[in-house]
Amino acid sequence: MTTTPLRGTTIAALTRRPIAPLLTLAFTARIAAAALPITLLLAIADRYGYARAGLLAGTHTITLALLVPLRGRLLDRYGHRNALPLMATAAATLTIAATISVTARWPWWSTLLLAIGATISAPPLNAALRSAWRRLVTDHADLKAVHSADSVLEEAGFVAAPLAAGTGVAVLGPVPAYCASAAVYLTVLAIHLAAARRHQLIPNTAPPHPAARSRRAHRWLGPLAQPRILLIMLPLLIMGCIFGGAGIYIPAYSQHHGLHALIGPLLAALSAGGVIGGILYTLLPTQRLPLWTTYRLLTAGFALPCVLLVFAQPAWLLATLLAAAGLFVTPLFITAFLLVDTTATDSVRIEANTWVGASTDISNGILATVIGTLAAHNNFDTALTVLSGCAAAGLLTAALLPAQGGGPKLPVPAAAQPTVSAEH
Repeated sequence: MTTTPLRGTTIAALTRRPIAPLLTLAFTARIAAAALPITLLLAIADRYGYARAGLLAGTHTITLALLVPLRGRLLDRYGHRNALPLMATAAATLTIAATISVTARWPWWSTLLLAIGATISAPPLNAALRSAWRRLVTDHADLKAVHSADSVLEEAGFVAAPLAAGTGVAVLGPVPAYCASAAVYLTVLAIHLAAARRHQLIPNTAPPHPAARSRRAHRWLGPLAQPRILLIMLPLLIMGCIFGGAGIYIPAYSQHHGLHALIGPLLAALSAGGVIGGILYTLLPTQRLPLWTTYRLLTAGFALPCVLLVFAQPAWLLATLLAAAGLFVTPLFITAFLLVDTTATDSVRIEANTWVGASTDISNGILATVIGTLAAHNNFDTALTVLSGCAAAGLLTAALLPAQGGGPKLPVPAAAQPTVSAEH
């Protein structure tokens, strides 16, 4: 059982047009989008102090997690011809206004409102790209390869964005770095928007409405009206708990014990494991297993090391457990997107893809608040116990997930593929 043919197929799928240019553009856009809130946080801290900056960051994250799927719903219902220009114009205007508010020292709450408004109104091009891969590839193996590369690059972006933001702040200072980051973000947004229209990542018109008996549920709940979409979200909620809790516990515990040099490596452990796990997942012949079976195994694989966090007082053990859990992070996201391809209807496909990230962010914000409260009172043992309890819930979730499920149903017949390739 050799992996050479699989590797050759993977490379071929990733290097042809328009896949390779779109992956490169998406990677650049994610770095720009992730660096912007980091520089905003540091700019607000420079102007108003870390108390206000922390409040802004927390409020921003939770609000976006709850409201961002509405952007996907707009594109699902109205298509890009009507929605994209309006959303992009609003996002650009509010982003520029936010930079002016920081530079001119407007009240901090005005910057918070402008930043939230800018992010909410920005077109969800990342989710649109995720939902469009199934129309741009030729078979299931290619779809797995492209989703895998997309998720690996996204995880790598979480490493590159803080480095880029930190370099900008060190060279320019907090406020100028935020202004420069906003300029880069708006430039990349415009290029990404043009690519979305050129390659029709979002349909010009809305898909057909669902059947009359389910129309009301779809209108109000969107993809959440489909029970299996909710099941897809459960492991992501568990992951978000670990992300949010560890993101607060690590710097708080390290600073309390004077281990400042360990903050960066410990925070990077999950992402480093995610990059390695994503590459391995791309090369392994996991398509032989039903998607839901793979999802169950990955959920259990992520949760199992995290159950042991209650014993992770030594820094080396904490880093080891987080890196071990991180091996399953990117594969979990890849499989979640493949399951969305299989499960979601066309009328809610883009919004369904936004819920993959939003579900993680919701539990991230909640657990960050809980662990932050415990860390403020130096209850680090209790904090680790809470994280281990969340992981135990992840093992239960793995046992409750369905065991069967087929591969994604690609909408374009094989005979039509040469035409699509020729156009791009």
